[in-house]
Amino acid sequence: MGAAELFTRSGDDKAVCPMPAHLVPDAPEKFIGDYSFHEFNEILSGCCSAITCLVIFAVMARHALRYSDPNQQVKIMRIATLSPLYTIYSLLSICFPNAYVYMNGWTKFIQGLAMYWFLMLLCDFMAPNDRHRPEFFASLRVPNTYTKGTSDGLSFLKRTWISVLQYPIVAFILAIVQSVTQAQGTYCLEGKGAHFSKIYITVINIISLYMAIFNIIRFHKHLKSYMGENKPMQKLIAFKMVVGLEFLEQIIFMILDATNTLKPSATLSYADIIIGIPTMIICLQVVPFAFFFFHAFNLKPYTKANTTRASDGSQQYLAVDGNEAGSPLGKRYKGGPLGIYAWIELFNPGELYHSIRNTWRMFREAKMGKSEMNLNPEPYA
Repeated sequence: MGAAELFTRSGDDKAVCPMPAHLVPDAPEKFIGDYSFHEFNEILSGCCSAITCLVIFAVMARHALRYSDPNQQVKIMRIATLSPLYTIYSLLSICFPNAYVYMNGWTKFIQGLAMYWFLMLLCDFMAPNDRHRPEFFASLRVPNTYTKGTSDGLSFLKRTWISVLQYPIVAFILAIVQSVTQAQGTYCLEGKGAHFSKIYITVINIISLYMAIFNIIRFHKHLKSYMGENKPMQKLIAFKMVVGLEFLEQIIFMILDATNTLKPSATLSYADIIIGIPTMIICLQVVPFAFFFFHAFNLKPYTKANTTRASDGSQQYLAVDGNEAGSPLGKRYKGGPLGIYAWIELFNPGELYHSIRNTWRMFREAKMGKSEMNLNPEPYA
């Protein structure tokens, strides 16, 4: 059954998905030597996934061992988890094509979390001290796109924060809906009609994703002069370009599908066409971006400021937490043995809740403080 085949109708006038109920991974004939395309794809994508995981683990381990700024570095480590999880999901989809739809929605949820932590990282670049963050942003004047005037930076931050936070929430809900409707037979990966939930899930996801990306880019555009030498756009490209390329590739494969350019053959199964090839491309392209991520999120900002002069005049890094008796004064790495404290904080599921709660509390208290100032204005000198 071809991917471009239109859905049919059964006797009870309900739409029927054109996809086979069970996808067969291997094509009848071998692709290279004794390997089918599916087996070849598993080997190639598995190697790419292994390289990506090793490179990203190296990034995370370096930050854990040189843990001088926990607020920023733990966010970098959380953002870094996008690439390995993304490529692992893709590899699992190749190995188990019938589980693809159930796993695909959760990659978007992971993307949403990475975007949220990236926004919070940008805030740390501008105002590292949480206590002074409201005052810092309130002192800024930011162009207002809608009124053609300006608004205070705290209101601008709140709009941006809400616009970015909504994406992981929406993606989480859509991932559940996608899994449920797939189980009920009403999602249909190849369904193009209004009878299937795929069209609605896709449209809602695109709108939600656009809102998040647009607001992050606008946030960077207006406030980049306050971010110093952190090169935030380079960091955004390092983890978001993979997602952008995947979106572009989805459009290309939709065109190929509509024109019936790609279709099953003796060496390519239906599963290879609709799942195997697109996910293989993802595994391949994540590899160079993993190395770019290594460069974009380098350790220099977190080591240069944490050096101290030893008695022989050389520079040495102090990998301990706190000051020890008789040791030189200065900032210390706070990751503990093998960066254990950094890894614990990375995998703490409560950190997202605390971040959202504390940020919302910041906006609420700032609003209450502003109201009190309006009710009790200071007298003129």
